[in-house]
Amino acid sequence: MGPSFVIERLEFQRGGVWYARYFKGLVTFLVGHSKAGKSTALEALLYPLGLQTTTVMPEVRSCEYVRLVFRIAGTRWQATRSGPNPRARVSLQILDDTDEIEHLLPVTSTRAGETTAGAFVQDLLGLPAAARGATRVGLDDFYGTVMALRQNTIASQFLGGGKDEARILALEVLLGLWNEDLANLEKNASEVTSRYRAARSALAAFKKLRDSGALADPASVRAIYEQKQREHSAAAQRWQAADAALKNAVGENGRLVALHKAAETERKRATKQVAAAQARLNGATAEHSHAEGELAELLKQHAQDCTCCGQLLPEREPGLCRQCGLPHEGVADRREQEIAVARAKVDRLRLKLHALEEAALAAAAKAAAADTAAADALGTRETYDEGHLKPAHKAAQHAEKEAHGLSRDVAQLKERLESADYISAQEKVIQAAKEQMEVAQAARDAAVTAHDVRRKEITARWSEFFLARLQQINPDVETAFIDPGDFTTRVKERHTADKTFAESSVAGSPKVATNVALLLALRDLGRTDPSVRVPPLLIIDSPLSGLGAQGLDHATGLRLIDTLIDIADDASPDGYACQVIAATNDPLPHSYPGAREIRIDTNNRFFDHAPPHDR
Repeated sequence: MGPSFVIERLEFQRGGVWYARYFKGLVTFLVGHSKAGKSTALEALLYPLGLQTTTVMPEVRSCEYVRLVFRIAGTRWQATRSGPNPRARVSLQILDDTDEIEHLLPVTSTRAGETTAGAFVQDLLGLPAAARGATRVGLDDFYGTVMALRQNTIASQFLGGGKDEARILALEVLLGLWNEDLANLEKNASEVTSRYRAARSALAAFKKLRDSGALADPASVRAIYEQKQREHSAAAQRWQAADAALKNAVGENGRLVALHKAAETERKRATKQVAAAQARLNGATAEHSHAEGELAELLKQHAQDCTCCGQLLPEREPGLCRQCGLPHEGVADRREQEIAVARAKVDRLRLKLHALEEAALAAAAKAAAADTAAADALGTRETYDEGHLKPAHKAAQHAEKEAHGLSRDVAQLKERLESADYISAQEKVIQAAKEQMEVAQAARDAAVTAHDVRRKEITARWSEFFLARLQQINPDVETAFIDPGDFTTRVKERHTADKTFAESSVAGSPKVATNVALLLALRDLGRTDPSVRVPPLLIIDSPLSGLGAQGLDHATGLRLIDTLIDIADDASPDGYACQVIAATNDPLPHSYPGAREIRIDTNNRFFDHAPPHDR
């Protein structure tokens, strides 16, 4: 038997407050009507250990944390896991030693060699990591195969209904039948056998080609090989020459591109200068027109008119201003001065306008020349591309393709030349592979023979316990057999033929009885054989599925409950009995020593109405 595994309580935190459900005693029944939350509770029991296949219901996701307090081999542990984030790390810590460090472990490994929470617990249970080919078994596989029977599969599928390869490997580990040395011998024998068969197949294929005439004689192949070598050498030289010409063409094309780029830059600069010169000319033209307008306005005014009212000015004595009558003491007429200033301004702006017109014409001429130069540079570049660069590129590609093709031909012909000695060399390879295969198979067969004897012995004893447990549940069972190869069952009842698990019923109590009896018998076997490492904990969701409350069904249900309580009465080697946690719809028919009920219903749900836990 594996080390004891006893659940003490399940704690969960909601709104910062911790609540708990206690599992006192070694037999606990969750009792409640359908949809009361029994399966939700059972699925959550081992969720904190890092299981990935449990069904996480909303009641669990609503908890900040879910914590399991349990004992393995007498050592108290606690495992804490996030409810809303199943991928968060799991905390595992020993409670008996306050100095023990906390283990924060991932649910899934992200790098090689990283230990997951499930692998850590699996190691505590003394279950080695096992693999065969692509099949690997972990804590989830052991949980789904031998530690729990779920409501959705207990009455319809054999031991949880997982993949056959994983179930068989998990049971081999638990029965002490998985041997890493034997697995390596089987792997080695398989690999050398595959190499031997591959070598034989290759030789047979070669001889088939030879006999069909597809393989020419070595002399003609050698002549073709030498001719292809010469052709390849010439093609390689042509490729080198074409590549050199292409590089020269690319260099010249780069020079022309640079020239066109410079001409285009100059064209853009000249265009900007034309725009700037035209803007200055437009400004000067407007300024000149404005000055001419001011001069014309001054000339339009009559010399004898008042500048205020426009009437004729009166005659004044010499030396007096005709408009204001004040003496001006020989100062020139202000109007004449303004006219003279306006005329000078117009003349100055006329000269400036003329100079700007000449500058604009010069800039336009320069821009036209730059535009012509840019167009010529572009035309030269395009002409060179079409006439030189593209033909050079095409010629280089053709030469490269030809050289590579001849290179492949030479390589293939070389292989065909080497195949002249292929048959004798391959026969030596086959002989060596055969000898290795025979040695590997002999070592494997010797180990398998001893292993098969052990496998049959332990399966036969398991079958005896299986029959006893089945008859404890159903007295009509006459024989029960467990196949030593894949661990499937055949059961015969009175007045019926023996049947496999699939043939026993479509679904219902016969399959439930087989699943329950098989796991109970496995624990019975573990108590008598130290090499059997099955964990004693057993979680069963709805063991009375398919059974009614009256007549024969009622009697079978009572016997099944008696059987579950009976397995918990037997102490394990380290002093702790097998703990059974099950769910039923109806209360127990009477009180049982050591058995306890947790009654849940709509008004007393497992999570929503759990009592607070005083930490």
